[in-house]
Amino acid sequence: MFRLANRVRTAVAQPLKQRLNAIAQYHQPAILPYSPEKGLAPFLSAQSLDFLYNMRQNQLVNNVNRLSEGTEYEAKSLLHVITESALDPTQTPLTNNASQAWNIDFFLQSLTDDVRPLRDDVRRHIAEQFGSFERFQETFTQCALALFGNGWTWLVMNDSGQLSVMNTFNAGSPFTAIPSMKNAGPKSASYASIHRSVGRRPFARLTPILGLSMWQESFLPDYGLDRETYVNRFWEVVNWSVVNERLMNTRSGSQSNF
Repeated sequence: MFRLANRVRTAVAQPLKQRLNAIAQYHQPAILPYSPEKGLAPFLSAQSLDFLYNMRQNQLVNNVNRLSEGTEYEAKSLLHVITESALDPTQTPLTNNASQAWNIDFFLQSLTDDVRPLRDDVRRHIAEQFGSFERFQETFTQCALALFGNGWTWLVMNDSGQLSVMNTFNAGSPFTAIPSMKNAGPKSASYASIHRSVGRRPFARLTPILGLSMWQESFLPDYGLDRETYVNRFWEVVNWSVVNERLMNTRSGSQSNF
């Protein structure tokens, strides 16, 4: 998702020094398939979406570039940074910024201003594992509303192709989630006990398919404390084409989009 962006259009009007500094930054916020300045009615206002993408996301990405400069994580993919730095308690600031940057991008890329009907095969695949598609939505919604404090709600797929819904806290992601401490490696034991992070295990054992931000910065400006309306309106702007693509890529063993 995060790749070195083509900055030709924006760089033309910048002084040479600014252009060189921008080019030197490895991570750039990925371009969205819609205009954040216009918002995503009825889910997020223009002000909220503009803040999440143009301010918050830029801050996180800049932090990743700054914190990784001169380290073994410099010029590495965000997933490499997340999964490897999570094993080192001295890299907690880098882990948190990289994970939150990835989470926000994944969340925003899951939305659309051009909602299309859910494909029958996607509905059927999800229904097979949750009993019905409506049951999946209920499970996801209940899980999101059960979060206490900031965090994320995810639809994930494991190595066996099974779908499930899970929460992570603060900047946590499915890539750094483990079902129990007995799966954690010795190097990460003390760190995981504090941060509930990851031990040494196969890369991307849990693959995210859909994600929802339950951070206060995402819902407070538009909804106040009415998180239920926020979650319900989320379903009105989900990009099911992207969800389908992620499902197909994960089932075929491809993780190129992650």
